[in-house]
Amino acid sequence: MIHAVILMLQLAGFSGLLLAFQRHQQEWLRRRLATNTARHLRLGGFLSLAVAYAPAGLVFGWGEGTVIWVGWLTIAAGLVVAINTNRERILSRVRQ
Repeated sequence: MIHAVILMLQLAGFSGLLLAFQRHQQEWLRRRLATNTARHLRLGGFLSLAVAYAPAGLVFGWGEGTVIWVGWLTIAAGLVVAINTNRERILSRVRQ
């Protein structure tokens, strides 16, 4: 269960960081967000990644928790990149 919490926090973090970039806002949302909103997304993304470190360290110990956190960090980043790469396919199915 704790692994799912770590992964979800990291997915939320990377998604926030992705949408903080104007290019990705235009591609995903078809509009640009206000600068203040993008700044909040960036801050929230980094905070979400940092907060995911706490349960990993508290449950597994800080040594092993760091390794687990980095492992899930890698998987979450890969998933966000894969989703962003297949953006057109995903959006076309959502719009149907």
